[in-house]
Amino acid sequence: MSALVLVADPDPFNLRLLHEACEAAGYDVVAAADGPEVLAMVARRPPDLLVLDAKMSEVDAFEILRILKADTGLANIPVLLVTEEGDLEARRRGIELGAEDYVTRPYRVFEIQQRVRNVLRATRRDRLSMPESRPPADQRDPVTGAGTPSQLLISLDYEHTRAERYGHPLSCIVVRLGNAIEIAEASEDGTADRAMALIGSGLKGCIRAVDHLFRLRRDEFCILLPETDGHGAGYVLRRLEGQVQSSELWGEDIKPRPVVQISHTSTPESSVKSGDDLLKQTRHGLADND
Repeated sequence: MSALVLVADPDPFNLRLLHEACEAAGYDVVAAADGPEVLAMVARRPPDLLVLDAKMSEVDAFEILRILKADTGLANIPVLLVTEEGDLEARRRGIELGAEDYVTRPYRVFEIQQRVRNVLRATRRDRLSMPESRPPADQRDPVTGAGTPSQLLISLDYEHTRAERYGHPLSCIVVRLGNAIEIAEASEDGTADRAMALIGSGLKGCIRAVDHLFRLRRDEFCILLPETDGHGAGYVLRRLEGQVQSSELWGEDIKPRPVVQISHTSTPESSVKSGDDLLKQTRHGLADND
């Protein structure tokens, strides 16, 4: 049976993002938009985890924490507190009042899922005095460690919506191993997995911690660069192209030599009206280069 996660945020956009991120990670999710609704839902059915925005209306997050921790029947509900990125005081108060961990805005889907998983795993282990037997709900690609295609779709939708809402730029890069079939035929195991794993590791070293790397297909990666316009994406592209030319991107001898194709799109762009448009346009650039 999946864990029940109650997500609470007064902002409808952020609430939807929290809901979708937790649901995509395999949890049962219910949502609340204000403090009284949180308390009412907890009273009806205590969740396995409460993801609680620090700026809840009517009854704030800190009062909710006090109420929960004072009730012997509810004190064991783990709370993941949501704060602004630079709000150290809110984090300090939340932890002092009993929150297990915190996550910051602007949201990153991977971070939400990772912290939810970590808190649930730790509290479940404490309650049962045994390790969790189920695999993590947010598995990454087993070969490269990159995000999965389903995680990419969630992040694309969120990052594009956020970019439009706040008028911020967003860039997308697709990297394809153009001769994956030839490399697979020459390999001992009949796959290009080793080459993709090495390239994936190299790509991680070329991007920032706030950027997202996904394995889109067996021979393709996708990189999302939030808050990055075409000029900023150019720095990443030049770094990638330089490491492809020097073979530094994969770091080891691969035969035949990898043929790496790279394409990118940045928005705002009139032809990009959704996250899906952004990805399609970027992949179309690869087709033009074939």
